Amino acid sequence: MNIHIQRITKVIAFLGLLCILVYGLTIALLPKIPDFYQEDEWDVVFFGTSASYCSFNPAVFDEYGLKSYNRGRQQQPINYTYYYIKDALETSDIDVVVLETLALTYWEGYEVFTEEGVRDSSLNDMRYSKTKVEAILDCVPREKQIGYLFPLDKYHSNWEKLDDQSFPTLWEALCSRYDKESSERGFFPWDSIQECFYLSKEALDSEVRRYIYDFNMKYLNLIKEECKEQGAKLVLVRTPLPCEDYIVEIMNTLEEWAKANDVEFINYMDMTEEIGMNWKQDSLDGGSHLNVYGAEKVSGHLAKHLKEQYFNQ
Repeated sequence: MNIHIQRITKVIAFLGLLCILVYGLTIALLPKIPDFYQEDEWDVVFFGTSASYCSFNPAVFDEYGLKSYNRGRQQQPINYTYYYIKDALETSDIDVVVLETLALTYWEGYEVFTEEGVRDSSLNDMRYSKTKVEAILDCVPREKQIGYLFPLDKYHSNWEKLDDQSFPTLWEALCSRYDKESSERGFFPWDSIQECFYLSKEALDSEVRRYIYDFNMKYLNLIKEECKEQGAKLVLVRTPLPCEDYIVEIMNTLEEWAKANDVEFINYMDMTEEIGMNWKQDSLDGGSHLNVYGAEKVSGHLAKHLKEQYFNQ
């Protein structure tokens, strides 16, 4: 009997050591998660597409005493954004969630054809957790899920990064999950200037309402409920760019939803004169994104407003 117990104990010990080894290698090879996760509290966190990380500058919010971080990611569909917000609210105490709304203009079927680079930009820097597993199962095509659920194979090439420094490099990788983003707390201060030529005053003044895809509305409602449950204020923000006709019309519909659901909606398409928007100088790429100069105008106005509305009570 004792021999059998000893054998079982050895097997259990071996399996335990194997699990620890696999877990350690997984942590070492996975892309690092941003230093956002090292903080327990934030006043304001921004979410959305590249229009978010080109428009909201945390350094400007610092001037108003607001601790902030930009979690915007390129072309991020609203279903990924929902899990980003849920994950952030589970790890940090966030007072105000700012949702940049361009993803709500995405068309039917977009979520199915999300390219791998877009998926990776959203999933690589999310901590591995129950919420991330939910995001993978809900957002990633079934045939590609295994690589994200069990990422040793997907990221095995990262072993090359653990180079000739050997044990010190491996130990650092095992002990440190965090990485300081190359951007400024998620904001990209690009200073290129390309004049916005396609601006239509008639489009900006349009009162036409356009249908918002049901898929997008499903996740917008989930975001609203998640913020309510976690005690965070949800603020929707539409940046002044891009400003094609269909985006303006969808924003008109979104404004009605916001009023009906008691959610604040700030539409900078309607406030271009108020913030001093310069169509010749404030665009990075001819009308798709703000550059650092346009971002300073939007960030300054928004920081002042949020400070007065939510932090001077």
